Amino acid sequence: MKASDADRAAYWDTNLDPQNLGGAMDPAAALAGEKPFYDVPDQRDALAALEPRAGRLILEIGTGLGLNALAMSASGASVVATDISLERLRTLRAFHADESRREALWPTAVGSVAGRLLLVRCAAEALPFRRDQFDGACTRAVLIHTQLAQAMNEIHRTLKPGGVGAFAEPMTSNPFVVLYRRTLAPAEWRGITTYFSRRETETVAAPFTEARVRTYYLFSFLAFVWQYGVRAPRLFRATLAALGAVDRALFAVAPVLRRFAWFVLVVGKKQAD
Repeated sequence: MKASDADRAAYWDTNLDPQNLGGAMDPAAALAGEKPFYDVPDQRDALAALEPRAGRLILEIGTGLGLNALAMSASGASVVATDISLERLRTLRAFHADESRREALWPTAVGSVAGRLLLVRCAAEALPFRRDQFDGACTRAVLIHTQLAQAMNEIHRTLKPGGVGAFAEPMTSNPFVVLYRRTLAPAEWRGITTYFSRRETETVAAPFTEARVRTYYLFSFLAFVWQYGVRAPRLFRATLAALGAVDRALFAVAPVLRRFAWFVLVVGKKQAD
């Protein structure tokens, strides 16, 4: 049975680590440490679909410590960042209020980002927004913690006609990931997480009139050792590029191997009026 909202909130309130491995740390140091690992293929493709530019209003579900929300607001978009964890939102608010730290993290921000980030505590299954509000909506490794069909209905409801959703979520079958989850990952994950299979992917795509699906990281999952194990950004980027090329070749030759990818990205467009 999926954990309750209270159980999920309690876990994330005591886990202020952007890697979601447990514990707390200085948010400025944590976010600065994560930024070199931010620009990865699924993230790039999600942002390309969302187009977080000036004049667009983006909803992020499960913002965590807010690296993605900060990136989108730095690109010019207005961002409503939600999370079930009040402590994570407080941490993000304190960081966002510190102009010098914020600018040090994103010195190339488009204009002033001070008024472009709104934080809201809520669950994905009960969004406190009117229908047809947002130009885009996104998650990354968040829907795996929700009552999925209910969450997708809520997200779809709040998107404007023609609005785009981009949802990047971890899958269940990558053998390297399975080994990691059984040996090194926090035991708490098993009670709060349902990793994606084809069924969950179809549930995410179902509300949209147009949807496309891409998969990422077969052997290239091993590059993330340089993020979650020994932190080495240059080795991470080099290994990810090399093994990513191997993955793309394998997926082209044997598309069935996509079921063993680590991440899936579903990009959907709400029917326009």
